[in-house]
Amino acid sequence: MPRYWRKVPKSMAVSNPSIDEIFKAAKKLGLNPVKEEKAHPARWWRKEGCILIEKKGKKAEIIKKIAEIIKEGRSEKEA
Repeated sequence: MPRYWRKVPKSMAVSNPSIDEIFKAAKKLGLNPVKEEKAHPARWWRKEGCILIEKKGKKAEIIKKIAEIIKEGRSEKEA
């Protein structure tokens, strides 16, 4: 059975971030994102896509920064 480790703490996480939210957050960080239409092999019928970015730092740090921006954006929408 595969194990899945968290990339971000639960306190920073949002449920089901969309590809557009990730793209906008990466753009805000100046990572020059590029969208590609792809599917995960386990869900080949769902073309969810992926984002390619410039690597400007450690992967874990970039993921956390993107998560923070998405969470801030969602909290602004709710207010």
